[in-house]
Amino acid sequence: MRIEKSEGPLTRWRLLGEECSAELMPSRGGLVTSFKLGDDELLYLDEATLLDLTKNVRGGVPLLFPFAGKAPAGSTLSQHGFARRMPWEVLSAVADEATARIECHLTDTAETRAAWPHTFDARFAVSLYDRRLMLEWAFHNTGAAPMPLHFGIHPYFRVGDKTKVRVDGTHGLAFDNKAGVERQVERVDFSDGEVDLHFATDAGGTTLQRGDGTRVRLSWTSQFGTLVVWTLPGQPFVCVEPWTARGGQPAPQEIAPGATERLAVEFWRE
Repeated sequence: MRIEKSEGPLTRWRLLGEECSAELMPSRGGLVTSFKLGDDELLYLDEATLLDLTKNVRGGVPLLFPFAGKAPAGSTLSQHGFARRMPWEVLSAVADEATARIECHLTDTAETRAAWPHTFDARFAVSLYDRRLMLEWAFHNTGAAPMPLHFGIHPYFRVGDKTKVRVDGTHGLAFDNKAGVERQVERVDFSDGEVDLHFATDAGGTTLQRGDGTRVRLSWTSQFGTLVVWTLPGQPFVCVEPWTARGGQPAPQEIAPGATERLAVEFWRE
């Protein structure tokens, strides 16, 4: 395993192994932009939005913090919070025979405190090993008051025939974010226009059938209690998103002063 760093308009860090690779752009919101197995790129990325710093990136794995989805009532922050638009600082980049790992961090600023009155130290580690991608976070409350934890990720997975795409656990009662109502879902048709559905889950993971005969497995820690699936018509991606809670809802837990909460999500192709 090895790590390469390339300079340019945006610095790219590449984690490289035998027939597998991943790419991270810390300065672009700690964005994982690529996860590749052989010639198979699992993640979708709109490169134009990546290079246009005035836009939110469409693609990769955006980080949603201090909340996922709609901002809480009265907040001045935009959807999905500020972490995806801020530069993360690289703390370490190490590789050995089995693993390549990069760790970054993000801390509060005067600007973040004006919009969200909490102080924090957030750590984010990306590890490539055994043809798997592990994403880990540690949120440390450096303040004197409890800090709400409402967090999620927004992975854009590249898919083939969307009529054949399936995601385990996407049936039953769901919140339809387009219509603003809860409804029963028998089966999600990802080829039928925009899909934006939020399911409660305690499964600890799911499987995406990509519509091309391959599958991606996701596994996550117990804090993630919501599974969001989203796509747009005519686009070759389906987003499969573990969140700690539905957007606009109160944070499901708080981090005590001086305490740290750790979360993780892992991807691999089956």
